[in-house]
Amino acid sequence: MKTLEGENLRKHILESYYKNPKGWSFTISPSQKYGFYDAIVSGPDGTWMLKIDSVFKPLPIVLGAPTEANPRSNPVGPFPYGYRKLPPELILQMLRDEGRLQRDKTVNSFLSALRSETVVPEERGSYAEGPFVFTSPLRGDLSDSQKELDDKLASEMHRLLRIRYPAYA
Repeated sequence: MKTLEGENLRKHILESYYKNPKGWSFTISPSQKYGFYDAIVSGPDGTWMLKIDSVFKPLPIVLGAPTEANPRSNPVGPFPYGYRKLPPELILQMLRDEGRLQRDKTVNSFLSALRSETVVPEERGSYAEGPFVFTSPLRGDLSDSQKELDDKLASEMHRLLRIRYPAYA
């Protein structure tokens, strides 16, 4: 099992995204063990199972390993995961909105940006990232090998947290 953590995992998935930014999905759900979060990140070149210690902190601990595709890993809804160009003036416009007419125009502009093609972000560009789809726990939708991988990732995350935080039980 090829398990990556943190920055190495992020780089690996981003490199794959940069090769082909079309057809990605990012699904997150509460884990069934230890109170972690599970994620399935899927793209044209493969699928990764992730174990995340928390979605409530800016730099969570993340472990991941490649796995076979999952039925829930397909893009959900009209917006596949990815980066989309977002005009900086749209953000300013959203923050300044006053009145219903202006707000409707801003919402339409924002939806138009979300419907645009996913792209590879460039330095100094302005982008929206997502969507991250939050769902109910995935355990019932996993194959036997994915359940085994999920158990290994949960055990490894638990071990990592005990090493980093000795008070962690």
